[in-house]
Amino acid sequence: MTVLNYLSDKLMLIFLNLFCAAALSLYLSLLGNSPAVLLPILVIWMAVLSAVWRADYVRLKRKYMQISAQLNLLDQKYLICEMLDKPRTSVERQYQSILRAASKSMLEQVNRLKNSQRQYKEYIEEWIHEVKTPITAVDLICRNHPDGNHLRIGKELSRIDYLVEQALYYARSENVEKDYFVKEFPLFDALRPALLLNRTLLLEEKISLQIKETPDTVCTDEKWLTYILGQILANAVKYRRSSGAWIRISANHTPGGVYLTIEDNGRGIRQEDLPRIFDKGFIGSIRNGNKSTGMGLYLCKKLCLKLGLSITADSVYRESTRITIGFPTGTFLHPDRRD
Repeated sequence: MTVLNYLSDKLMLIFLNLFCAAALSLYLSLLGNSPAVLLPILVIWMAVLSAVWRADYVRLKRKYMQISAQLNLLDQKYLICEMLDKPRTSVERQYQSILRAASKSMLEQVNRLKNSQRQYKEYIEEWIHEVKTPITAVDLICRNHPDGNHLRIGKELSRIDYLVEQALYYARSENVEKDYFVKEFPLFDALRPALLLNRTLLLEEKISLQIKETPDTVCTDEKWLTYILGQILANAVKYRRSSGAWIRISANHTPGGVYLTIEDNGRGIRQEDLPRIFDKGFIGSIRNGNKSTGMGLYLCKKLCLKLGLSITADSVYRESTRITIGFPTGTFLHPDRRD
């Protein structure tokens, strides 16, 4: 609130006081009073009026700044009425009553939406677990009864399983903290299950794996990390080059932490697309017939942020793409290493 804004609200009162002062001056002049008598009256009038308005302005500005500070501290802004001081005037009581009614309505609506979202999430998770059973059954049938089409069917089943897993992890990504277990483990222990999940595509596409394994350990959730690595590997397979494709995986230990790098010699990413590859739904300008949901790298970024990890991408178009996941050095206290 500025002085100008305050005075604009008092504009009618200003004109009213000026009119009354002019009328009083005219009346006293007609009664034979000299300007020397009128001047002190007008000065005192204006001085008292200015003092009252100044005090009112200071009070309102202080209250406005207090409410603004409280509002900035709140994550859920609609709860501001719960932070307000006890109203002093009837007008403030009426305004606060209106705010409380609006806030109550908003809270009820938010709770209804949260309950609806929770029920939908529970249904999706239950459905995903149920649909995995027939997927596994069809996969076993194909393996036990190989024919000319079992490889093609297996490839499509892998694609379906990949999308189902993506839906499951997306449903859980809002509340990662309820489903993760942080522990210290060798970094490459999380890579092996991710490679197994993509083994069919890796073998079919004859992609060469170059893994430089290190004994580095990290502190995070192994299951979520395996999923992140699986998504990155799936992308590397999807956007491979037609021949001579390879994926190189290595780790680098620095004073700031451990950095895992997954590099491939696939199609690469255009420089103008690179800043947006972690955006939700972004599928890039170069598709080449590959169907994509634009959710894989978005989930990787989101889960890395939830786990306190960093993830960056670097690419040279039509040459290579490099994804790096950083595990920062923390203050993890191992129970067996206390001094």
